[in-house]
Amino acid sequence: MPDARDLSNRAVELAESGQYDEALALVNKGIRLDANNASAWYNKGIILFKMCRYQEALNSFAQAADIDPEFTEAWYNKGMALMNLQKYHEAIRAFDKVLKIHPYDDRAREQMDMAQKRIMESCSFSTSSPGNQMKLIK
Repeated sequence: MPDARDLSNRAVELAESGQYDEALALVNKGIRLDANNASAWYNKGIILFKMCRYQEALNSFAQAADIDPEFTEAWYNKGMALMNLQKYHEAIRAFDKVLKIHPYDDRAREQMDMAQKRIMESCSFSTSSPGNQMKLIK
């Protein structure tokens, strides 16, 4: 009988060939055998992310990071899922966690900068917006 690692490895192979539903079923079976396997939760997150199921992917990456708080790939991909969910403040916190563990991680720094930019864009006025007519008074 295959163990959680075998099932996870097979799930990775299936996912790499685009068979996401089958991969997800296998990785879930592996998680049922060993719920404390951070790699299995991480792989589940990757599969769900590739299926554009970002909230579920976020939950899986969070579970992997809870099991192994130093698992920077889980933190990074948690941030990426949050970016896709337009939860930029939370994404910044995830990328910051990566940078606390690996201060020179350029990917995390770039994504953090992108999240900050998106926050700033959401706060700015366009030239045609009604808010542009707002005036200060003395």
